[in-house]
Amino acid sequence: MKMRIALFVLSLCTALPVAAFDCADAQRVIANTRMEARIGAPSDHEAFVESKAFDEPLTVQQFLSNPSHELGGVPRTMSCKMRTAERINAAHSGDGVPVAMADADCAAVHMEMLSTVAAGISGRALKRSPIDFTIAEDISTFMGPSWLEPWPFDAVTRAEGGKLQLQSRSLYVANLWWLPMPARFKGNHYCHLVAPEYLELLLRGEANL
Repeated sequence: MKMRIALFVLSLCTALPVAAFDCADAQRVIANTRMEARIGAPSDHEAFVESKAFDEPLTVQQFLSNPSHELGGVPRTMSCKMRTAERINAAHSGDGVPVAMADADCAAVHMEMLSTVAAGISGRALKRSPIDFTIAEDISTFMGPSWLEPWPFDAVTRAEGGKLQLQSRSLYVANLWWLPMPARFKGNHYCHLVAPEYLELLLRGEANL
């Protein structure tokens, strides 16, 4: 019996981290909405590049990439294709009451993710706290190719002073009717973020730059 308990505890200690945050959560934060988004999961990079978020049902696209070979292949980057608040309201506020309040930036998503993932780790296992990280302003891009390149994107760097820094590369396209582009490209908000699995290992002190 004792051997079974020991093996069970060992398996908990060596298991890969479980994501406590995903692109549906990112959509909630970035558009300040309570709507629950479905998640599309393209099978590879090419499929992700071609994918788009959907209005009905509200669907975001999520792609995990940039695996760490030193950490058993845990992805370091989570890329999210989401809708802007304006686009969500245009599709879902039929009675005139907005369901999305305002657009935030990808840095706000990083802040929420950091808090959520840290809160899911028990006190003794938490080797770094959220205050050990800085959250940088987004690297803003204005066209799809510049958001995608270079690939993959590393969201974790070292800031001046040596603190770990979370930084996103973002693409925001308003839903304005007069923009000279097809409707499917309007009202989108994209973020390259740290993957929550990797962030958990950083917080546990099991990963280092």
